[in-house]
Amino acid sequence: MNSNRVKWIVALWLSLCGTMANAITVNAFLEEAAQQSVFQIEGAKVAWEKSQMPEVKSFAHQMIDKNAQLYNKLKALGEQLHMEVPAEASLAGKAKQMRLESRDDSFDRIYIDSQAETLEQKVFLFKKEAMSSEKPELKEFAENELPDILKQEQVVKSLQDKLKPSAGKLTPAPQ
Repeated sequence: MNSNRVKWIVALWLSLCGTMANAITVNAFLEEAAQQSVFQIEGAKVAWEKSQMPEVKSFAHQMIDKNAQLYNKLKALGEQLHMEVPAEASLAGKAKQMRLESRDDSFDRIYIDSQAETLEQKVFLFKKEAMSSEKPELKEFAENELPDILKQEQVVKSLQDKLKPSAGKLTPAPQ
């Protein structure tokens, strides 16, 4: 092989390596956390419109605010780390969203149950990242956000208990 060809191949290889180093990558934690937040925002918007229960509407309003803030932080962190942050819910989240949108009867219970499930997954995700992340920025982020997510989980569990058919503590708002 002549030396010009070798130099050209080496230059091309180095160029590709440099391009790949600046490329945006996907991180499973950022991806899942963002998708969960988007799902929680979209579900809360539906709850804000459909719910007849003041406590559920209040929770939905909190979910819109908290998850919009969290999503913006995730997006900023993703940009800082050159990692992609999705702007849509996962396919499973979209399916849950369609289920919510199509329900009128027992809407509140279905909404709260879906939020409880999502928050349980989110707590697990953030705990796992806080304990085992190889990226210090992601570890710190997860540690800082976890207390607020745990509070949200407590609120949704309380609402879940109140919405059990035998509890009868929540009543629809007057129309």
